[in-house]
Amino acid sequence: MLSNAVILILQETLEAALLISVLAAVCYLHRFRFGWLCWGVVLGIALASLYASQLQVVSEWFDYVGQEVINASLQAAVSILLVVLYLVLPRSPGNRSTAIPHPANRGNRVSLLTAMAIVMLTITREGSEIVLYLGGLIRQGDHIEAVLIGSSLGFGIGLSIGVLMFYGLLGLPARWVVRVTSFLLALFSGNMLSQAAMQLIQADWLPASQPVWDSSDLVSEHTVMGQLLYALVGYEATPPAWYVAAYVTGFLGVAAAIALRRANREALV
Repeated sequence: MLSNAVILILQETLEAALLISVLAAVCYLHRFRFGWLCWGVVLGIALASLYASQLQVVSEWFDYVGQEVINASLQAAVSILLVVLYLVLPRSPGNRSTAIPHPANRGNRVSLLTAMAIVMLTITREGSEIVLYLGGLIRQGDHIEAVLIGSSLGFGIGLSIGVLMFYGLLGLPARWVVRVTSFLLALFSGNMLSQAAMQLIQADWLPASQPVWDSSDLVSEHTVMGQLLYALVGYEATPPAWYVAAYVTGFLGVAAAIALRRANREALV
């Protein structure tokens, strides 16, 4: 029970922690204060608790596939907001050597609201699974101590990896920080949209298909490496066609937003 709690909570925490850590690094580069992060976490926890408490009602929506549809909507919204973020961010990141924040102009407020919404929706999606898991086991009254210890360990490991990712990104040479964070957020966008496609396949809103490839012999999804790759880049050993198409669309959406932003910046020079 202890190991199961560690693995489940770590899996749900790690994906959110990695995405939020990269997003925080991007906002830090633009000299944004972290109030957006605090509000995103608080609202995300509140919505995750509300979502979990109403899951039985939600599951009956859309001819009893409401949970899959809502989860897909949350993940697709995160992917879209990552594209929007690169369209509304200031044209160039701030100097990391100064702690002076950008003036609170309209463009920066939109950027902060977008970043906050990404955090809120990510925590709503991942946090609802944690609330359901812990709530169900606590109501049963079995192995509560082991579950709480395992959950704390899993959450602590996931949070620690996120913090290490944040400081690791900021420790890169200046010219590489923007490139690496942009690439990672493009991967996260593809990951979110492809997961949304999988949810819609489960709901029979998208047709199922044969896997495009099978890489389970190289890296199994059930190994530690497979779980880490799933959280970081959305690794799927046997992805269907819709999964691959959604992943490429999400990745290219952020890439196109970055290219458009760079073209606009060069046009103003």
